[in-house]
Amino acid sequence: MDNYFLAYHQLVLARIISGQTQLYPHQIEALLAIYQKACTGEMDLTERAAALILAGVGTGKTLMQALVPYIIAPWMRGRQAIFLSDNCTLRNRFVKDFPCDRQHRPIYERWLLYSLKVLPSGVVPPRIVELDASNFNSYAYTLHQADMLVGNRQFLVNLVQRGDLEPESVGVIICDEAHFSAAASYRTIFSYFKHSLITYFTGSKFRSDSQPLPYIRYEEVEDADEFGKKAIRYAPVADYEFTIQDAWKLNPSPIKKLMYKEATSTAFLVEEDGQEIEYDPEEFLLKAQSDRAWFRQILLADSFCLPVLEMAVQILLSKRSTTGQPHAMLVRALNISHTHRVAKLLEENFPALEGKVVVIHSEHEQYDLAGRASVLLEKFYADEKYVIVHCGMLGVGFDHKFISVSCCLCVLKSMSPAEQEWGRALRKVPGAPASAFPEVTHPNWAVVVTHSALGLRPLFEQFQHGMASDAIKDAPKDKPTRPRLTAAYEAGETVLKLSNTSTLKPGDLLELRVPVVEQDALVPKFSLIEELERTESLSAASADRALSQMSSNGSSDLEANTTQLEIGFPSEHSQPPPVLPWQKEVDAIAEKLTQIRNQRTYQVQVEAVLDDRQVQIAPAWSDIPAGVEITKSRANFELPAATFLHHVGLDWQILVEGKLVSYSDYRKKVVLQQRGMDLDADGEIVIGGVRLKDTMPAAAYDIFLKGLEAELAIAEVEVPQSDRVVRLDKAKLEMQAQYGSQVRSLVNELFMQRGLIKDGAHGCSLVDRPVQLLAAAIARVQEKGHEPNFANNSALLHSAAFGYIKEQTGCGWSEHKGEEEYREALNLARRFVLQLREQLQWRSWR
Repeated sequence: MDNYFLAYHQLVLARIISGQTQLYPHQIEALLAIYQKACTGEMDLTERAAALILAGVGTGKTLMQALVPYIIAPWMRGRQAIFLSDNCTLRNRFVKDFPCDRQHRPIYERWLLYSLKVLPSGVVPPRIVELDASNFNSYAYTLHQADMLVGNRQFLVNLVQRGDLEPESVGVIICDEAHFSAAASYRTIFSYFKHSLITYFTGSKFRSDSQPLPYIRYEEVEDADEFGKKAIRYAPVADYEFTIQDAWKLNPSPIKKLMYKEATSTAFLVEEDGQEIEYDPEEFLLKAQSDRAWFRQILLADSFCLPVLEMAVQILLSKRSTTGQPHAMLVRALNISHTHRVAKLLEENFPALEGKVVVIHSEHEQYDLAGRASVLLEKFYADEKYVIVHCGMLGVGFDHKFISVSCCLCVLKSMSPAEQEWGRALRKVPGAPASAFPEVTHPNWAVVVTHSALGLRPLFEQFQHGMASDAIKDAPKDKPTRPRLTAAYEAGETVLKLSNTSTLKPGDLLELRVPVVEQDALVPKFSLIEELERTESLSAASADRALSQMSSNGSSDLEANTTQLEIGFPSEHSQPPPVLPWQKEVDAIAEKLTQIRNQRTYQVQVEAVLDDRQVQIAPAWSDIPAGVEITKSRANFELPAATFLHHVGLDWQILVEGKLVSYSDYRKKVVLQQRGMDLDADGEIVIGGVRLKDTMPAAAYDIFLKGLEAELAIAEVEVPQSDRVVRLDKAKLEMQAQYGSQVRSLVNELFMQRGLIKDGAHGCSLVDRPVQLLAAAIARVQEKGHEPNFANNSALLHSAAFGYIKEQTGCGWSEHKGEEEYREALNLARRFVLQLREQLQWRSWR
């Protein structure tokens, strides 16, 4: 099939809408929000607009990401989907949700696409290639066969710069942990795939460097800095948001629940120049704000920190011993100096943590330039270390599901850093869902431990209940101002430039009232005499006489008589005529008609809102000057909610015995076989090889077919799962390794033949005195400018065998494409071994 996702778009959408899946309601709403944005044409405009889903940790983002290509397939220009992560750890986390057996076929019960019934049994699974820098050349040829490409930013940038991927083949890019996507490298990727749709998923609204995400609208919100001081920040406008607090309302909760514990000591003590000084918390905050150099150098006193650390370590160790799970702890310190002091306190005062503490105070200590996790993080993920001490430098997307204790020895006064710190402890772990009441040793109850003097309880309560909405800096006015045309419109253009587009939507009908410009040359007043003269109905002499009479009397007799008839000849002492009742109405109508004559109204329909200053319209055929005020004559209203019943004639393809067949045809075949019938090659119903319609009257056969259709409408047929290989990259690497081992076995058999190579594999007789084939192998190395340096006979023979294959095929061992080419390579290896055996036998005899 050309476009895998398009082939199953209607099926997936129908199953989601009709409630046949086991998705959470928030997952359905998020997917439909993306679908709606694609339907309105907002995602594939000239001015790109990405979809943004804000969803907290542990709320099923990976499954939603996997379903995006199925949902928006009709609007994808390419057939492939790229799932983009910021580092190798996040990339591997995505791939692990699609486990395969040793033959690289899906383990269907562990694929959420199937276990949650989004895809029914028998539907062909998508083919996946993980873009891994190691051994890329080995599986590069499989890229065009894949439906899903899973990569990390660093390696994908390299592929883009080398042009290894075809930009036209990629229809959508799905970005995980999208708060990273403001980096310049992401913009390079998006520019390369310029026709691809973009969808972002993230649990964090803000980047630490305040850089905006590409192709996302932002709004001003009121927030607070780390010391609680009010600040205006820009927050992205999400298409759908599902908060941590929303997740806690579900039963059972898909994430851990969170409890709060406080330790106490005699006072709020700060260590300055080796001395412990007592501060009032408010006094401490004021000094920290005014003297940043002081704040970076001071430490919280050991006597202040130890009670908190003692409580946190006790909870951590009890969780590990009670559950038998590798629970871990994060400790956030005040600054870099305090980070090292806290780590020292943990190892010196708690023997169980000796050698188990990791210190991280730089992003470079987390991932290398290729996006691979550092040695420190690898040890933490492997449970060799299970405490991390940091000072706010952990990446925003860092998380490990067994982090269950968050210890705060720092100042937190705003929600953003609190969400990042405590949110890392919320990913659910195996075990029962969190109970209604807090349990310290429960695997899915996380614990925040801090000092009472730090005053974090109000912030924690706010975090638990959530914020109803962000406070907008500029509150919307009661009556929004009408948009005005900011640039002149020329006939035929498809874009209107307006003062604002906040109140407009696709489908709105706009009215533009344009003043009519008066012409300089007015139409002359009608003259009866001139008209009669023009038509030769009046002689020239009569005309001159009439004109002279008009000039002397001021008007013609006809006009005078008419005037006299119309207005009469009032006396000097007469009063002006009274205003009649209908006169005001006449004047109002006359004034309105004058206004109408002085304005021309144009109507245009909004096809798309491009940004906050431009809309796309159906072209008008008149010029419109700038400054014109615009009104909506008809708004695009939403239809009332409808209940989905079913798809009419919905069908899809399944893979049966290596062939793609229609599900309806397969169901019909199975139902007929259960009744002792079958379908022939032409699709006709047969019994014992005889067509049923040939044995029955036409009317009876029609009745039979109607009954069969009714039975098929309610029949449920179990379809066997496909045995399709889905990990093309892994299958290629395994094929390469299998045939490579066969070649090496052929070479090793030479050493097992008695007397053929007397000093065996570890000797050097063939290196010192090579036969013809081996001498050619040595010459090939020298031609490349390298000095032959074979350690022993075995190294020389293996190099010669693979070198011979490359010389004959023109491809390196990892560059062969498919099993047929590897079979050919194996045959070449057999030929090489036979020729080498003959040369060695002749050499031994001689």
